[in-house]
Amino acid sequence: MNQTDHKNLFQIGEIAQKAGTSVRTVRYYLEENLIQAEDRSPGGFYLFTPEVAQTVFYIRKLKDAGLALKDIKKIYHARHNGKTGDEAYQEVLKHLEAQKALVEQKIADYQLLESEIKEAIDLVRKCDGCRVKPSRQNCENCPVVKSASKIPWPVQAIL
Repeated sequence: MNQTDHKNLFQIGEIAQKAGTSVRTVRYYLEENLIQAEDRSPGGFYLFTPEVAQTVFYIRKLKDAGLALKDIKKIYHARHNGKTGDEAYQEVLKHLEAQKALVEQKIADYQLLESEIKEAIDLVRKCDGCRVKPSRQNCENCPVVKSASKIPWPVQAIL
């Protein structure tokens, strides 16, 4: 690649800035084969196409959404290692469906946690105006707590 072609390529710092992440993250993705450098500058710096910034951005989005980097790598490599579109599709679909099941379980867990926190808030609000020193014994014997049909997890943790 000649010098004029390098003007359309970006160094690691520029990729990091465009993707909204750190240089360290871009280097790590390079080491993990999630991105590839297009070339090297005469000074030995890695040079990347503009699309690499998008790839880094979307990897970060998937990580922020809760996917583990090892799972993102499986999806990425399944796509790039497929000999045909059909073969790649089969592998990518398998990995995506597994991730969907994990996300659905996390959503169910968070919904249960939200319900427990709401119940805890309702119970704790009834403590407004209490003049008794908080302790496990005092709170367990409190008429408010005793009358509750169920003690939510967050309240059990602080009793």
